[in-house]
Amino acid sequence: MYVRVSFDTKPDLLLHLMTKEWQLELPKLLISVHGGLQNFELQPKLKQVFGKGLIKAAMTTGAWIFTGGVNTGVIRHVGDALKDHASKSRGKICTIGIAPWGIVENQEDLIGRDVVRPYQTMSNPMSKLTVLNSMHSHFILADNGTTGKYGAEVKLRRQLEKHISLQKINTSK
Repeated sequence: MYVRVSFDTKPDLLLHLMTKEWQLELPKLLISVHGGLQNFELQPKLKQVFGKGLIKAAMTTGAWIFTGGVNTGVIRHVGDALKDHASKSRGKICTIGIAPWGIVENQEDLIGRDVVRPYQTMSNPMSKLTVLNSMHSHFILADNGTTGKYGAEVKLRRQLEKHISLQKINTSK
């Protein structure tokens, strides 16, 4: 699921969308993954430890994982961990990519209201744009009118993370 929003959308409106429209339960923990966009390789053992730790933290706490949503750098490694988990388990992990609309490759696949369409995750090596990581369950695409530039999502993500952290959660289950 995804939504394209203005870069200055209020966090309470986004959280309402996430809990009411997307029917997500408020998380008990929010794991915010940041890192460079440059692709890099991890040693297999380190990659395994990173992936297992991330998945275990998310599964045992009912966490949401926030990333930049694109299929590069550290986010690609998060996607690989989710892919490995999905092949072994039925438990769904809520992973939300918050990316700037202006950097998304194959935007035309994502234009429309209340439509279900396939999204092409093959990237064009000649393009300055990038594809979304298909292992994420949800995307928030922040639009500030620019093309090919990061930054539209930064303040939106920071405000949303803060707003979520201030919510009261029901821990009695």
